[in-house]
Amino acid sequence: MKKTRLTAALLAALTLAQLSLGACSGAGNGAAEEQNAQNAAPAANAEPAAEEEKAETRIDPELPERDFGGYEFRMLGKGTSNPHWKSMDLTAEELNGDAINDAVYQRNSIVSDRYNVSFVEYAVGDYFNQGKEFTNSVLSNADDYDMAALKPDGVVSSFISNGYVVELGTVPYMNLTRPWYDQNMIRQMSLGGKVYLVMGDMLTMDNDAIGAVFFNKKLAGDYNIENLYTLTDEGRWTIDRMTEFSETAAQDVNGDGVMKPMDDVWGALTEYSTTFALNSGAGVTMISKDENDLPVVSAGEEKYANMYEKVLKLQNNWDIALYAEAVSGYSDVWVECLDVVFESDRALFNICWMNRASLFRNMETDFGIIPLPKYDEGQDGYHSFVSMYCANSIEIPKTAQDLERTGIIIEALSCESMYLLTPAYYDKTLKSKESRDEESSRMLDVIFATTIYDLGYMFNWGGICSAVGSMVGKSGGDISGYASALQRSNKAITKNIEKDMKAIAE
Repeated sequence: MKKTRLTAALLAALTLAQLSLGACSGAGNGAAEEQNAQNAAPAANAEPAAEEEKAETRIDPELPERDFGGYEFRMLGKGTSNPHWKSMDLTAEELNGDAINDAVYQRNSIVSDRYNVSFVEYAVGDYFNQGKEFTNSVLSNADDYDMAALKPDGVVSSFISNGYVVELGTVPYMNLTRPWYDQNMIRQMSLGGKVYLVMGDMLTMDNDAIGAVFFNKKLAGDYNIENLYTLTDEGRWTIDRMTEFSETAAQDVNGDGVMKPMDDVWGALTEYSTTFALNSGAGVTMISKDENDLPVVSAGEEKYANMYEKVLKLQNNWDIALYAEAVSGYSDVWVECLDVVFESDRALFNICWMNRASLFRNMETDFGIIPLPKYDEGQDGYHSFVSMYCANSIEIPKTAQDLERTGIIIEALSCESMYLLTPAYYDKTLKSKESRDEESSRMLDVIFATTIYDLGYMFNWGGICSAVGSMVGKSGGDISGYASALQRSNKAITKNIEKDMKAIAE
């Protein structure tokens, strides 16, 4: 799985291609040439390989034999304090029958036995200030952590800007071309051919942070909505169709002339961040990259603006869309309101993140899962936005004392995760327990194969997110002030990009 890999057969095909190009060396600097050659264009839709074609051959990570003498490998993670985003992919105390927990336990046990190490997970003290412990540790030149798994948006981005993390292409034995690292992410998030964070099979929260559209099958049937799986298969699932169906489904049930969260039926459930997800469904991002793999502003381009206007015609129409940030009176609007609305058959669409699959596991009414909609039917494929606010990523502090040891351990964990954790997450949990039908299972293959990442969302250079998001939460789909808002921020955006790129180049 992991975005670019759907089955073992596809994995094997990619691996053989890499081997033929001499990519599978033991050194960790093999990604730079590919990153320089490719910009931020995401992968097209991938076709799932047939079950009978699954490969049997295990890929050798080509790591040396080492005995690390019982070393404690220390990982800083998000912890489990947040009700929506719990870190469950770093350590596990014992086998308990849960597929993901047991896969993590088995993975860590294998690596622990092989290299004579143990694993210790430190949870951040403040979920909403995740970078605090990491930053304090680096600034005090303390050797507190071997790696971290934190969110890119505003946290890892600041680590990169301030020079707190190691460029992963320099880490011995981390081969970033290997299939257990997310190649879409590496290609789209590298900066000048350098990689400072990575996602891959070792983590699951980056999977949970992929945007998708959940739909209520009962309401779709009640309103005679066209078969959404067929629509998607035929390439006709677009933002315009989503808005049309949302208008059909929205109902002022009690006839009081006011749409209220718990009283009426909604066409779609949305939030501020789904604006960026829906925009990226068109294959566009606020920041793209030039021929030198350096970031450039693309939020002002015609297609981005056109898609944005289509998105706002849905998101800003509060007669059909229940917009989370406009709802008051709840301590957690998602748990207490939006999730309740969807589970009680009062919303046709839920534009959300894949973590909702597990949260809706006990929902009585069947729901389906489809990709984010296209810009139009002429678009080549679907694109699945990954929230850099919610995802996890792997980074190494510059204070790490033994990069060879760190590289070996991360590579070993990542390799084992491809054979243990990913199947547990994808096949045994997401597909078997949480998706309700074969069609949704098939749609998951498309969603995970077509991930798209936005450097602008991660770094927010010059307040680009605020400039782009300035139209969200206003009446209708009018973006007449969008160009001027972006223009006012353009100088600061460009200046911030140049500052960071200069620091990275030094």
